[in-house]
Order: sequence, then structure tokens, then C-alpha cells
Amino acid sequence: MFVADSLIVIGLATVSLGTIHEADGVQERDFWLRNAGTEAVVLTQGYTSCGCTTVAFPKDSLIQPGDTAAITLRFNPRGKGGDFEETATLIYSLQSEKQKNYSLQSKRKTVHLSLTGSCITSEETLLRQFPIRINDTLRLSADRFDLGIMHVGETKERTVVILHRGQADRREPILITFTPDASTPKGLQHIPHPVKAGNEEITVTLDVIIK
Repeated sequence: MFVADSLIVIGLATVSLGTIHEADGVQERDFWLRNAGTEAVVLTQGYTSCGCTTVAFPKDSLIQPGDTAAITLRFNPRGKGGDFEETATLIYSLQSEKQKNYSLQSKRKTVHLSLTGSCITSEETLLRQFPIRINDTLRLSADRFDLGIMHVGETKERTVVILHRGQADRREPILITFTPDASTPKGLQHIPHPVKAGNEEITVTLDVIIK
């Protein structure tokens, strides 16, 4: 059991969906909370880490000491390739605190529930997510990045994701860091930046205005 103040998650607070396919559609799992305290509690709010996940719960209903409440998490895998971990946060308070209409953040209590797994996307989704073809085995999420306006000494980061088609569609995120120095020409620049992908060296373009 995972203890979260006076609410206890019966069973696991994190449930693995295993390997699923995008075509399988929405996946859902039920979680059960039990009030292990001595006073009734009220679930007042719930939010999730991503719009692909929703949480359903008995909002504003009292959970008396010893009683349980069902919480349902639904995960929509559309466009979600690779490993995932989506979390729902439920906010609750003791009945007496809610009746006093406390607005202080310290009076709010939370419990966290999660769905994890790995999603296999459709070919159409993969091509949309990785539109830049390098060769038969490599594709990129993007090959140019807009860094906006930068000043000498300023640093910005972007991430390019490489899709390895010959390795079960493995995704490899690579961090790109750029810092203009005094020798960098002023004005609009289109700067080539090398990226190493296995034995391949790929060049992406950084569009930036140097002030």
C-alpha cells in the first residue's frame, strides 16, 4: 500500500499497461482509495500530466473513515509513441477544513496515480512525427530549429529526436546546445550544427538572429 496522508491507495499507485498499440484505442484502469483517517475527506480537484490522460473521480463527495472511492485513469495512445508515464494528481481536504473555506495551499493534500507502458505507433504516425528522411534506417523529428533572437554569451537548447528504423524504431533524443561568441556574425544567421547518430553525422540548421 502507498500511504498518502489519510487516503490510502489499495494495491498499486502505478499500474503498467505493458506494450500497447496505438490502434488499440483508449486504455483505462481503476484505482481504489480508502480513507484510513478518522475524519471524512473530500476530493476537490484532479489534473493529469498530459492531455492524453484523463481522470474520473467522485468530485466533492464525502469519503467517510473506512470507506473507499473508485478513481479511473484513461490513456489515449493516439500519436504517443515509445515509453510513457502519465500521472494523475488528486487534491483533497478534510471535511472540517473545507467547511472552514481554507484557501491556503498548505491545507490541500494530494495523492498521485500513474499509468506506464510502451506504445507502438502506426506507420502514418511515425512518418508524421519523424518527417525528415536521412536514409532507409534513420529519420529525424526536425532538421532546422528557430532560436529567435540571441546575444553573445547566451545559451539556448533544443532537442532533435532520431528514429532508428533498423532498431525496432528506437527513439534517440539528442540535445543541441548553441552559444554565440564574439566571433559570431551579427544579424540573421543559418548555422549548420552537426549531430552524431550512430555512425552517421547529420547536419541540422539553427536559424538565429544575433544581436
